[in-house]
Amino acid sequence: MSNLDDKALEQLLDLGFNFLCTRKLNELIDPDRVIAAIDSTHTEARIAELQARVGAPLRTRLIDRAKKSTLLVGAWLPDSARAEIAEMLGKPAPIPQKMIDEAVSSEGVRDQIREALRDSISNFIKGAGGQSSGAGAIRGALGFGARAFGAAGKAVLGGLGDELQKQMQERVKDFVDGAVEGVQDRIAKRLADPKTAEDLGKRRRKAFLKFLETPESKAAAAIEKGPHAKIDALIPAIVRHNVERKELREAIRDEVAAVVAELSTETIGELLDRAGARTVARDALHAHILPMMREVVKTPEFTAWWSAQR
Repeated sequence: MSNLDDKALEQLLDLGFNFLCTRKLNELIDPDRVIAAIDSTHTEARIAELQARVGAPLRTRLIDRAKKSTLLVGAWLPDSARAEIAEMLGKPAPIPQKMIDEAVSSEGVRDQIREALRDSISNFIKGAGGQSSGAGAIRGALGFGARAFGAAGKAVLGGLGDELQKQMQERVKDFVDGAVEGVQDRIAKRLADPKTAEDLGKRRRKAFLKFLETPESKAAAAIEKGPHAKIDALIPAIVRHNVERKELREAIRDEVAAVVAELSTETIGELLDRAGARTVARDALHAHILPMMREVVKTPEFTAWWSAQR
């Protein structure tokens, strides 16, 4: 039986803690070992188990707790932060010109504008010409292409000739295509207008402030409807896929090395002092490690080892 009483164990614990505080972080953390630890621990099976045991239950508990809350989402922010974020979001939000060009010039936008123009012309003709066969034929020409336009030309013009019908068809097509380009140009100019940027900023600010007035219970109910089971099933494969990516592995290693190098300009004790955590860490060791040390010294294995050292 060892003669390590509580006083001796406390002295041993403090001795180890004080020694650790004189060391630097790079003596404890090796970036290559971090990558090796990730490889051995981040298998799909282990990730799935962790998600099932910790991630999913944690999410469920948080949602259930929030659903019973009477607070608003804005309770998470102090008034100063709320005002600063609102001011930041309220500033003009210019849309990048490249984004405008790519969006407005897309074929999808062109098709929608063309369809809207055809509908507008068709509705105009319907309003101006009523239900006459001529008006109906022209509407058909605008909506259904060359064959319908040919039928419309005969109905309206009384057979003035295929060539004239073809010329009219081309004129209508040119008009619509030209109008599409004009509308696209106006949309692009409107999106790039400083007034639009100002309006977007105001809308962002308004949406943010409105969100802060949302009850936590309502937000939780909305989150609860998400496809959590499907997402949980995808997480293991997604995490493992990224762990195996060379680019991400290099980035993780480089960042760990950079952080460790920066923090190793001081000792661990100095880092704890800077964080105001040296006393907290020491107290935690005494509260949690000391009781375990009391049990360790009572084990036959420790007694045998201790006797062998004497």
